[in-house]
Amino acid sequence: MKRLLLLLLVSGFSFGQNQVVEIKLVDANIGTEAFQIINESNDPGLNQIFQNHNVIRYERRYNHPLFLDKYYEAECQNCDTNQLYIDLLNYTSVVEKARITTYGSPFLDVLYTQLHSATIGIPTGTNNGIIVTNDTGLNQIFQNFNVNHFALICPNCSYYIGCNCNNVALKSALDNYSVINFSEYIYASYWLGNNQFQKSKTTISPNPFSTYFNIQSEEPISNYSLVDISGKQLITTTSKNELDNLSSQLNYGIYFLKLQFENGESDNFKLLKE
Repeated sequence: MKRLLLLLLVSGFSFGQNQVVEIKLVDANIGTEAFQIINESNDPGLNQIFQNHNVIRYERRYNHPLFLDKYYEAECQNCDTNQLYIDLLNYTSVVEKARITTYGSPFLDVLYTQLHSATIGIPTGTNNGIIVTNDTGLNQIFQNFNVNHFALICPNCSYYIGCNCNNVALKSALDNYSVINFSEYIYASYWLGNNQFQKSKTTISPNPFSTYFNIQSEEPISNYSLVDISGKQLITTTSKNELDNLSSQLNYGIYFLKLQFENGESDNFKLLKE
């Protein structure tokens, strides 16, 4: 089966707001989804919980930058989602943590952020598992929200922040601190089966980009659609020149580009403007 990675957003890329239970596994190899069976895992105890609650879908939540292979979600039909959540949370040998959320929602324990300066706020070590930087104010925020990961993702000043906290409050604290340029939520993505065609070999460079980016594709492109991290559509056009004009004016941040090809296929890409 040919598969496409589709990034889910609030607007045109969304598939709905079904209530689900997000699961973080203790071990990335125990509790993974079963091959070609949409509502089973490789763990009998987890499967029994799924059967008890009429779980109709169990799949991986991709795009978590720190724990790529540990996040999954379960969706049940005609069931008590809260009780499913409780039973999963109590299955501590396989499930590290769980929460009730919606399909395609952002991860709760991680953010993307960019510093104003490449030299202020950089990590210098840890203290009792909490990240320490060379900025006192940022250290206090990290202490308040139990920030335990601060991973550089490109050679400027962009980082992934992981915490044992609710990242809504953490994002607010970061966005109101002068050292931080901006911070953004990171949304889940999913592998969707597609038997009709093979994914086009399309590349975008540079990415991250500062002004413009090039698109190399084997197929002619019929439409370009660009949305921001909140799901707001910024442009839909048949002209690469119009897309270039917009991209040169964008603020720093994460964006999502959907390419529609003349043969009916489409691809989705995450872009970073720096």
